[in-house]
Amino acid sequence: MRGRRIIERRARVFLGCEGESEQGYGVLLQRFTDAESLRIHIVIKNLQPAGDPLALAEKAALLFDKENRKAPFIGKAILLDADRLAEPPDRGRRACELLRREGFTTIWQKPDHEGLLLRHFAGHDHDDPASGRSMSALQAVWPGYHKNMAAADLQRQLTIEHITRAAGVTEELMALLRMIGLCRI
Repeated sequence: MRGRRIIERRARVFLGCEGESEQGYGVLLQRFTDAESLRIHIVIKNLQPAGDPLALAEKAALLFDKENRKAPFIGKAILLDADRLAEPPDRGRRACELLRREGFTTIWQKPDHEGLLLRHFAGHDHDDPASGRSMSALQAVWPGYHKNMAAADLQRQLTIEHITRAAGVTEELMALLRMIGLCRI
C-alpha cells in the first residue's frame, strides 16, 4: 500500500489591482514567492474599469468577501493610483475610509503605477514625478517599458532587490511584502 501524498495548502493573500499593469506586478510577486518556496497564493483580482477610487474600493471589498467564503485569507491589499484621489475629492476620502474600515493594506501608487515602478531603480527610490510625468521618467531609466506589461516582461527587468528598494520608501508596499513573506524585517 502506497502512502498518500499530502499537499499542504498555501496561505492566501488577496490583492486588488486597479488595472492590467498592477495585475502583472501581482503575478511577478507571486513568481518571487514561488522562487523562495513560500507557501503563499496571491489571489489577484483586476478591478477594471480603473479610475474612480471609491468604485474600485467597493468592488475590492465585494470580491474579497466572495473569495473569502471559499477559503480564508491571511491578508488583503490593494494597489491604487494616488492621482485619482482628488477627482472628485469626496469619493477619494470615502474610498480611504472604506479600505481602512475593511482592513486593506492600501498601496497608493504616487502618482500612479509608473511612479511606483520608477522607485524600484537605484538612484530613483525617492523620485516623485508630477502626475502625467511618471511614464517619461520611468522610460528614461527603462526604455522598453510600456503599460500593461506581463509578469514575464517585468521579470526581465525587475529583481527582488528592485522590489525591496521600492518597499524601503513605500511603507504599504513593505507591509505587502511582509504579508507574502518576501520581507522578514
